[in-house]
Amino acid sequence: MVDRAASATTVTLLPGHSENSSEGGDSLNSAMPDYGGKSLDAWFVADAVTDLPDDLEAVREMRKHLPEYDEGLRQYRLANEIDLSFATPDGRTLVEPSVALETNADERPSYVAVEGEPGEENVVRDIIERDDLDWFDGKDKLPADVEDKRFESDAVRETVDGVDGVRAAVVFGGTDTYIEIMREKFYELGPVEFLETTGMDVEAVPAFIVQPPTMYTFLELAVMADGTTLARTWDASPYPKHYLYVDERKRDETEFEEGSRLEGGEWRRNENANERFGRWTMEEQGLRSPFSPHTRAGYERSVDGADAAGLAPVMSHGEDGDELTASAVRSALPPLFPW
Repeated sequence: MVDRAASATTVTLLPGHSENSSEGGDSLNSAMPDYGGKSLDAWFVADAVTDLPDDLEAVREMRKHLPEYDEGLRQYRLANEIDLSFATPDGRTLVEPSVALETNADERPSYVAVEGEPGEENVVRDIIERDDLDWFDGKDKLPADVEDKRFESDAVRETVDGVDGVRAAVVFGGTDTYIEIMREKFYELGPVEFLETTGMDVEAVPAFIVQPPTMYTFLELAVMADGTTLARTWDASPYPKHYLYVDERKRDETEFEEGSRLEGGEWRRNENANERFGRWTMEEQGLRSPFSPHTRAGYERSVDGADAAGLAPVMSHGEDGDELTASAVRSALPPLFPW
């Protein structure tokens, strides 16, 4: 009897440098554009690093220290993890009762905080800190909103060229709790009363309040009885940066080009963080997000279409086994949607 086991984890990072000017940082290092003082630097505070180590355990131990808090905060936004294991008597079949699936569904969400240094102009922050509004219970730190943003499959038995195996998939995401509350109030009060209550100008109500965008990954892991493994991230939010770890080691990552600023502090036109962020915020209005208001069938067609066009998966890593290859498993198994 042989045990087969593998793990796959995606880690979502907000690349960026320190925003603490008192310690040599720059208040413009936020991973979220300011939109001229009409935005919110909270869920989008940078993780104060621009890359992650190769070892996943080192990532879990990393902490950033912000002047507002005594405790260190972890230096990533989300982790999406799948662990699969089972026993095989012959390297071709599996012992059904031995199949085990674990995810990190019980992991505490990272904090969303009312960030930004004192004295910075920020219309949204001013609303959150107002004494006459009880929308936020006076809290300057809340867990990220992950409600209704996790879909998990069971361990599904598969057979490829006579070799048994199992696979599982998880779609997991999170949003800014403060922005979610602002959205709730926007629809509860209606646009006119919302503007009157907050004192915001209509131009200052951006798309991400009307429909908050979600950071997410769609992760799938397959493990075959002969030892073949295949991890695929079928889809990931275009903002910010995502990494794929397989068996605790970094194997792949998405692109994320940091914008550069001109001498006066403004963003270069062709590397504008506002443009990059804006494309992501508009995605939630369409079919490209699994959390969009539209049907799941639209999202499935979108992912299937990207797969057919060679644009999916966005990250992957495979290991050949004794009989199969990761390529053979890849060809035999289309996306497993976890709903």
